[in-house]
Amino acid sequence: MNTTQFGKQGWTPDRIKNLDDKTFVITGANTGAGFEASRILLSKGAEVVMLNRNQQKSNKAIADLKAEFGASAKVSFIKMDLSELASVRNAATKVNESVPKIDALMCNAAIAQVPNQTFTSDGFESQLGVNHYGHFLLCGLLYEKVDQSNGRIIVVGSEGYKMGIKTIQFDDMNWDKN
Repeated sequence: MNTTQFGKQGWTPDRIKNLDDKTFVITGANTGAGFEASRILLSKGAEVVMLNRNQQKSNKAIADLKAEFGASAKVSFIKMDLSELASVRNAATKVNESVPKIDALMCNAAIAQVPNQTFTSDGFESQLGVNHYGHFLLCGLLYEKVDQSNGRIIVVGSEGYKMGIKTIQFDDMNWDKN
């Protein structure tokens, strides 16, 4: 831990200043780390636009957040399924049309430990398609808006990359042979 920058107590959300004029777009924001990031950012006055695949879970997450922070909490939802590149394109179009600026795009949504070989609707191995290709396309389609705000793209990951370094097979990205 970098104690020079954050001190002996480390980093905490208390260190975040007022975010009244900031807009965050977060994938997978209706549960888990994405939901908790939404809570923290809303508590600091930010606007949060959730990009999730499940309408019902998203509506519940928004209701829970508005119950906690008030009806005027700036949180909304655009349907997007990272396993369908057409859905990513559609969501990016809606974001570009309805969100004036993006101060941070947080690529958080992911799937893991898929027990059998499954594919996205575009024919990619599901984990690679959802966790990487879907987000890659989204970043490309929203990049100009992020750049105009001098914003950031944040990719949330795990230590699963360590396994990939040892086992990735560039000649068999869909794991057809193995």
